[in-house]
This record gives sequence, structure tokens and C-alpha cells, in this order.
Amino acid sequence: MKRCPDDYIGRWFSVLHRLSLSHISTELQDLNLGSGQIMFLLELYHRDGVSQGELSACLSIDGANTTRALNKLEREGYVTREVDPQDKRAYRVYLTDKAWKIRARIHQLMTDWETALLANLSEEERDTFTKLLKKVGHTVADNYRCLGCHLARCDD
Repeated sequence: MKRCPDDYIGRWFSVLHRLSLSHISTELQDLNLGSGQIMFLLELYHRDGVSQGELSACLSIDGANTTRALNKLEREGYVTREVDPQDKRAYRVYLTDKAWKIRARIHQLMTDWETALLANLSEEERDTFTKLLKKVGHTVADNYRCLGCHLARCDD
């Protein structure tokens, strides 16, 4: 049986992902930030001083891409990395004053974008959609850990 491309949810994940990246990059162009660095900032706003390895794991991003994103954030003055006193092989990542100063703008951008994405849903549909999306994300992460996937929960 043939399926219409619109029937594959993977297509919609892809479309939403690309639109989100484009929107975020456009909105943050003046800060020399791209969509690739935003999730790192958001996680660090929540857990400043986390190790680089933990950051990779909780965002499900491989070490090379994490290093690339942090290098850019460090070059732009948004983060610093310090050797972990407990493990000299690891680095802890800290936000700078420059990063803290744009926190409200970053959060507002993400909130406004989510509002636009969910504009045609009722409050109940938004809550249900968010819960289901998290459930799917955690299910995939739990089932594909053997492939290096990990998705931390905020309450972890």
C-alpha cells in the first residue's frame, strides 16, 4: 500500500526542525549565534558548570559536535571551559556575563516560537502534544541507547 508523504511523521519532524533552525538563526544573527549553539545555552542556563561530557549526553549530541559548538560559544565570549578539579581529563562549562545578559532574549525567542508552532492547538491539545512528544523522545532514547543516544530528563 502506498502512503502519502504527508502520512509519515518523520517528514513533519524534519520540516519543523528545519523551520526552527532557520527561524532561530535569523533571530540571533546579530549575536553571532546560530541554531547549533542555542540548546547548549539553554541547558547551561539550567545547569551552569556541567561537564562537557554531561552536556553532550543530556543533549544527545556527539562529542565532536559538542566541541565545535562550545568552541564557537567560547570564541564569541558566551562560555568558558575550565579543567574539572575532580577529573583533570574533563572540562566544566560555565556561562559568562555576556551569556547571562541575553538569557531573557533567548527564553523569549524560544517561548514565542513555541507559541507560533502551537497556535492552532487548544490549551489541552498543547499539553497533550507536549506530553506525547516527550514520551516519544524518551522512548526512542531509551530504546537506542546502544547507538549512543541519551536523552536526560529535567528532573534527572
